[in-house]
Amino acid sequence: MIRRAIVFLLFLFGAFFSGLYLAYDEIDPCRALAVEQARRSPVPTGLAHVWHRITTAGMSRSACTKALLTSWRQRLAP
Repeated sequence: MIRRAIVFLLFLFGAFFSGLYLAYDEIDPCRALAVEQARRSPVPTGLAHVWHRITTAGMSRSACTKALLTSWRQRLAP
């Protein structure tokens, strides 16, 4: 029973990081957040990507993950 729970959690983490890599070509949540913010920005993507990488550089990984999930939720909600 515990072995199945551990395998399931490992599968969820693997799916999350695989999704990050496929969507953003990045595994680091802060860099993925910078790409997500640059794509949603009205400024040209190249310039916005540099700016957002600078702004997310000082954030912790948990804060970046939370902001990335919030961004996904905003994208799904009309």
